[in-house]
Amino acid sequence: MTQTKGQGRTRRRANELDGRTWTRYSISVWSDIRKNEAEIKLGHPAIFPVQLVGRLIQCFAPPGEVVVLDPFAGSGSTLVGAVGLGKEAIGLELIPEYVELARRRLVSEAGALTGRARIYQADARELLRFVEPNSVDLVITSPPYWNVLSRKRTSDGKAIRDYVENPADLSRIPGYEEFIQTLALVFRDVYTVLRPGRYCLVVVMDLRQRSRFFPFHADLASALQGIGYVFDDLIIWDRRQEYNHLRPLGYPSVFRINKVHEYILIFRKPG
Repeated sequence: MTQTKGQGRTRRRANELDGRTWTRYSISVWSDIRKNEAEIKLGHPAIFPVQLVGRLIQCFAPPGEVVVLDPFAGSGSTLVGAVGLGKEAIGLELIPEYVELARRRLVSEAGALTGRARIYQADARELLRFVEPNSVDLVITSPPYWNVLSRKRTSDGKAIRDYVENPADLSRIPGYEEFIQTLALVFRDVYTVLRPGRYCLVVVMDLRQRSRFFPFHADLASALQGIGYVFDDLIIWDRRQEYNHLRPLGYPSVFRINKVHEYILIFRKPG
């Protein structure tokens, strides 16, 4: 455990950031995160940038050897970002084509990677088959956004191809309440494998279906607090630069909000 001395007492370090970077990253809205050209070309409908993963690891991973988990690994951004910083990474992904995509990304960037990664083709609900209790130091993940990926983006109307046709995919659960309850089962197992005092970071966006608004971030936060997580804080990830064809939602009958941000929910396991 890395420690620093200050004013006559030893203090445990939360991470390895210097003071200036700590201050810059502590701002509650992150608007400088970008997908690179390679990530844009990958074709995964819900990819988040390795740059985002790297920053989250810098902020929330303790110094020293660290195991990072993503139970919804998708195209492998969490694994690539973690291994690139010399961490050990574990991922679960349901869809074979995305497991292969994640493996290709890890191989293609192997020259610059110093950590180790394991990815399993498996349902996130099988997590305890692959990961031991109290063995993970940091969780970075973005769960399925219910059925949003089978419809057009609300802000700019761009079509998004169907994410998956696998019946085990959680986004195909028909009812929103059942969807939240099922996600809670996954995060209950995540809680089991997470070490006490460590963080679980969840990237989500609120949803709308016609006239009904679903505060996904708030509902998921409530569910996770019911498991035992401490809801420690949140960050706004400003993605407006990716939405370059905004349209007047609901015009002229009802004023609707163009959602161009996501939430990074910060949970901690007590201890």
